[in-house]
Order: sequence, then C-alpha cells, then structure tokens
Amino acid sequence: MLNVTGGHLEGVMGRLQALEEPSFEDLTHAQLYELLDRAIYCNDDRTPAQVASDAERYFKFDLLTNGGESFDRFKSFIAMANGQVRILFTELSSEPVGVCVDLAEFVATVTAFLGWLKVEAKNAG
Repeated sequence: MLNVTGGHLEGVMGRLQALEEPSFEDLTHAQLYELLDRAIYCNDDRTPAQVASDAERYFKFDLLTNGGESFDRFKSFIAMANGQVRILFTELSSEPVGVCVDLAEFVATVTAFLGWLKVEAKNAG
C-alpha cells in the first residue's frame, strides 16, 4: 500500500528545486491552498487553453493527492521558499492546514522513510 506513497515522495524529491516560487511567499496558507486548488482541480470559467496552462504551471505543487489509500480523503500541496518546505493539506470536509518545515529536515525525513520502505520491501520478499 505504501509503495504508491513512496513513488509520489520520490517524485517530490526529484523536483524539490522546481518548487521554489517567490510569488507564493506573501500568501497565507489558505490563500496559497485556494490558488493551487483552483488552478489544478476546479472546473470554472477558464478556457481549455487556460486550464492546460495552469495545469502545466501548477501541477508540480501537488502532493500525495491520490497517493495511496492513506490519503484518500485528503488533498495536499507543497512549495518552497527561503529554505523552507511549505506543506498545505485538507481533509475534504475541513479548512486547509499549513506547516513550514526546514528543507534539510524534510529531505532527511523523506529519505529515511523511503529507505525504510525499501528495507521493508526486501523483508517482505
């Protein structure tokens, strides 16, 4: 079950530097969540060309949405600024929550988790 989550996290690790977006720095967690949610997931009055453009620009900020059963009721996004990883998430029936984590701590934690997944996969045969 966690192999899907691991795959999503490996993808995030491979694109961390691309998650730096200065225009997000002054937005509150709720504002940034709304911007990304609208750009990626909302069906609104944008033209098909605008939807495609927004998807191309913003989908890299998606985090663990459809990332395994553990995240079925959640939608989350990730961005970076000033050495901090910003994680925004919501359970579908709640308001967005945001946290900022030091980049080095995020990398160390995700790397350790991915290493644990590999060990467990070997142990499972």
